[in-house]
Amino acid sequence: MKRIYKAGVITLFTLLPLGMSCTSDEDVYGIPGEDSGGEIRFATGADLTKAKDITATNLTTFDVYAYTSLTDSLNPYMDNVVVTKSSNNLWTYSPVKYWPANETLDFYAFSPADWVGDNNPLRPVPYDAYPMSGGMRDIVYAVCMDLKGETELPNPQVILNFRHALSKVTLKFSSTNTDIKVVVTNVSLVNVKTKGNFSFPPSSTSAVLSAETVGKWSDQNTPYMYPLLMSQSASERVTLDSTPTVFDAEGMGFGGTLYVMPQPLAWQNNGTGTEDAYIAVMCSIYDAKSDTKLWPNENTPKDEIVESSTFGDGIMKFPLLSTKFSEWQPGCHYIYNLVINTNDEMGGIQFGTPSVDSFIDVVANYE
Repeated sequence: MKRIYKAGVITLFTLLPLGMSCTSDEDVYGIPGEDSGGEIRFATGADLTKAKDITATNLTTFDVYAYTSLTDSLNPYMDNVVVTKSSNNLWTYSPVKYWPANETLDFYAFSPADWVGDNNPLRPVPYDAYPMSGGMRDIVYAVCMDLKGETELPNPQVILNFRHALSKVTLKFSSTNTDIKVVVTNVSLVNVKTKGNFSFPPSSTSAVLSAETVGKWSDQNTPYMYPLLMSQSASERVTLDSTPTVFDAEGMGFGGTLYVMPQPLAWQNNGTGTEDAYIAVMCSIYDAKSDTKLWPNENTPKDEIVESSTFGDGIMKFPLLSTKFSEWQPGCHYIYNLVINTNDEMGGIQFGTPSVDSFIDVVANYE
């Protein structure tokens, strides 16, 4: 642990996007239906986020299940109905369903459609990252409970507030020590679990964030190593500078941002245990002026040297947990800033604790 933390400084920022929250009236769109006004209409709302995140702007379709007190998982009132945004921003589906008399409806919606698949939201939904394109796709869900058709209103709608089911992880790398050059070859997230079960919350997701309004994950398993950067040649290696770098998704790498399953984060054996979850950085450190390699060198422990590396790289390990959190939560964005400025075995001149000889007593006695 001492060697690892001296290799670089990690700062972490945890953001809590509420996923897709209700917006102003101008963001609400209706579905034209029968003149009676008894048809079920849908609308969505969202705060804008970055490109790969699902937002109100780029959400174009979602699937819906609906249940009354008389229906169950085998006989829903709406059975995996696909709702689609038209070119004029109207949310449509077919055939149109009408509000049942003297019954309320519970709605469960989600996107993308292949997440739930043949399952249904009343039972835990299995999740496997790899049929879901690894860590490259966002997932959202929404729940609206105990709704009835308010046909006396001018444009009654089911307004869905979507939340993100996964966690988002971003890695940023930099080096602010101008005396050295840090060249990164590979970066991976190690022992990140990729399979588990998701349970939709028992209360509406339009309510304030709480244990009752956020979905739950359980039985996380099947650890995997996510490659974020995998250099195949010297030209693909990345030299760090003072500007934080988020690696692009190139070659076999996934880039510096992933959508991952929420899960506990273990760090019990300093990166040697099968459960330890960490960031593995394969790199070399050089003197900036002479280009002499400083690390790894003859003083570097064997477990920090990558024997198969074409460039003679070493490996640094940084735990994914921190003093601020011990697990990833759904709908949270975890930003890891890694600042690599030195390493214990770089070979530079260092000074240890000095020692000083004691005075030798020389006694002269005069009588």
